[in-house]
Amino acid sequence: MTRKKSRKMTNNENPKSHIKEIILENFMSYEYARIPFKPGLNLISGPNGAGKSSILLALSVALGQSHTERSRKLSDLIRRGEEMARVSVVFDNSPNDGKRPIPDADTDSFVLSRYLQEDGTYWHEANYETVTKEEVKRTLSQLSINPDNMLIVMHQGMIDVFGAIDAQERLKTVEEAVGLSNYRDKILKARENLSHKLSEEESINAMLEEAQDTLNHWEEEYKRYKRKKNLMEKKERLEREYAWAKWWRQEERVSKLESKTESKERDLKEISQDLEKTKEKEEKSKSELDRLEYELENLYQDLTYHEKEKSKAEAKLEILEELKKHDASAIEKLSEDFEELERSSKEADEEIKDTRGSLVDTKQARNKKREKHTDHRVREAVLNFRRELVEKEISSLKKDLRKGKEELKELEVEAEEKGSKIQTDRKPREILEDIRVTNAQLSGLDDVTADAEKMYKDHKEMLKELKEKAKKAEENRKEALRELELRREKWRNKLQELLEKVRETYRQILGRVNGIGDVRMINPDDIDEAGLKLTVGFRGAEPQTLDAYTQSGGERSTSIMCFLLALQQHIKSPIRGLDEFELHMDPKNRQTMMKELLAMMEESESQYMVITPGRLVEIEEVPNVIAVQNAAGSSEVKVAT
Repeated sequence: MTRKKSRKMTNNENPKSHIKEIILENFMSYEYARIPFKPGLNLISGPNGAGKSSILLALSVALGQSHTERSRKLSDLIRRGEEMARVSVVFDNSPNDGKRPIPDADTDSFVLSRYLQEDGTYWHEANYETVTKEEVKRTLSQLSINPDNMLIVMHQGMIDVFGAIDAQERLKTVEEAVGLSNYRDKILKARENLSHKLSEEESINAMLEEAQDTLNHWEEEYKRYKRKKNLMEKKERLEREYAWAKWWRQEERVSKLESKTESKERDLKEISQDLEKTKEKEEKSKSELDRLEYELENLYQDLTYHEKEKSKAEAKLEILEELKKHDASAIEKLSEDFEELERSSKEADEEIKDTRGSLVDTKQARNKKREKHTDHRVREAVLNFRRELVEKEISSLKKDLRKGKEELKELEVEAEEKGSKIQTDRKPREILEDIRVTNAQLSGLDDVTADAEKMYKDHKEMLKELKEKAKKAEENRKEALRELELRREKWRNKLQELLEKVRETYRQILGRVNGIGDVRMINPDDIDEAGLKLTVGFRGAEPQTLDAYTQSGGERSTSIMCFLLALQQHIKSPIRGLDEFELHMDPKNRQTMMKELLAMMEESESQYMVITPGRLVEIEEVPNVIAVQNAAGSSEVKVAT
C-alpha cells in the first residue's frame, strides 16, 4: 500500500496543533468530564446511549459549527436541571522551531470555551477572555480548521448526507477540506470582478451614449451660441458704425455749416467792402452832381444875365432905331453906341449860345451823374438789403452751427461709448437697416443660454474622459476575463491533480473490499455546474454513480469511507471527527476500514476522533481508546490505552 510521507513545515506555515482535552460541564448527559486526546487516532467506544456522540457534538458547539446551531436549540444541550453549560476545547499551542500554532497566544495551551445559558444567551471565550464568533473563526483559520465543513467533523448520518448531496456541493466540500476553496473563491471573486467590470463597461458605455447625445445637443446649442455671439458682435460693430456714422454725418453737416458760414462771412465782407465803395462812389457822384447843379445854377444865372443884357441891348437898339427915325442928326452921334450895342448884343447872343451849350452839356453831365448817383444809391440799397439778408443768414447759420456742434459733441460721447472712432462711408439709415435685420436674426436665438459654450466644452471633455474610461473599462474587462480564465485553469489543474492522487488511493482501498470505482470531475469548464462524481461497483459489478438508490446502505458507507480515507492525507485540518462511520457496514468491511484507518495513521500528522459502538476486535496499536458509559443518568469516560 502506497503511503505519503510526512512533510516538513515551511517557513510560511504555522506548526500543526491537536486537541489535548475536551472538558464538558453540565452538557447533555455529562455533569463534568475531562476527556484527554492524543495525536493520531482516538477511538471513542461504548454502548448506544452512553454519550459518545455528545463528545463530538460538544466539539462542534465549542468550535461554533453552524450546522449544529441550525439543527437544534443550544439551550436544549444543557443538562437537565441546570441553568448553564460549558464546553471547552484545549488545543496544544507548544512552539515548534520558535513558532506557535496560534501566534497571538503565548501559552502552551489554548482554551476555547462556549457557554450556554438556559435563557438562550451564548458566548465564546478564548483563554478565558470573551471573544466574538468571528474572532473564533479567525483563530480556527490559523489552525486550518473549518468547523462547518462536514469532512472535518462528521456526526451520525453525515456519511449518508455526503453521499446524498449533489455532485456540486460534494465538490465544494472537498475543496474546503483540502484547502482549495481559495481557488474557487478566487474564481468567484474574479467572476464577480468580471461582472463588475462588465457592469462598469456597460454603465460607462451607456453613459458614453447618453453623453454623446447630450454633447450633440450642446454642440448644436454651441453652434447657435457662436452664431448668436457673432451676430451680437456684428450688432455691436453695426451699432458702433451707426453711432460714428451719425457722428460723421453730423460732422459733415457742421463742416458744411462752417464752410457756408465762412462763405457767407466772406460774402458779407465783400458786400461790406462793395457797399463802402458804393457809398464812396455815391458820395463822390453826389459831390459831382452838386457841383454840376451849382454849375447849372451859375449857367442859368449867366444865361439870364446875358439874356437880360441882350434884352437891354435890344431895347436900346430899338430906342436907337426909333431915334434914328426921328432924329437923323443923332445917328452919327449914336452910331458908336449903336455899334457898341450891336456888338454887345452879338456878344450876348454868343454868350447865350455858349451858355446854353454849356447848359445843355452840363445838364447832360448832370443827368448822367444823376443816373450814376441813382445807380449808386440803388446799389447801396441793394447791398444793404443783401447785407441784412447775409447777416441774418450768418446769424441763423451760427445758431445752427452751435446747435450742430453741441449735437456733434453729444454724438461723439455716445459713439465713444460704443468704441473707438471708425471711418465709414455708409449712411446711418443703411446701417440701421442692417441692425434691424441682425436683431431679427437674434430674436430667433433668444433661448440660447450664455453657458452653452461652457456646457459644450464641459460635455466634450466629459465625453473624452468617458471614452478613456470606456477604453480602460474594456481593457479591465479583458484583463478580468483573462484573470478569470487563468484562475479557472489553475482551479481545474489543482483539482485534477488532487483527484488523480485521490483516485489511485480510492481504487486501492476499494480493491481491498472487493470493489472497483472512480473519482472524476464533471462539468470542469463551469464552476457552478462542476461537481465530484463517485462511481463504485462491488463483487465484479460495473461501477455505477454513487447515489441513494443504486447501492445499499452498507455499500454507500463503505464506498464513501474509502473515498474519505483516500482523501485524508490531503485534508488541511489537523483534527477530524467521525461518528459511527461503520453504521451500515458488515463486520468484515468494518474491520477492513478500521485497519485502513490505522494504517493511514502510521505517518499522519492529523488527529482523529472516531466514535464506534462496536467491539474492537483485531484492532491493535490504537494510541488512545476512550470508553464511555452511562451510570445513573450521568455519562463517564475512561481512557484505556
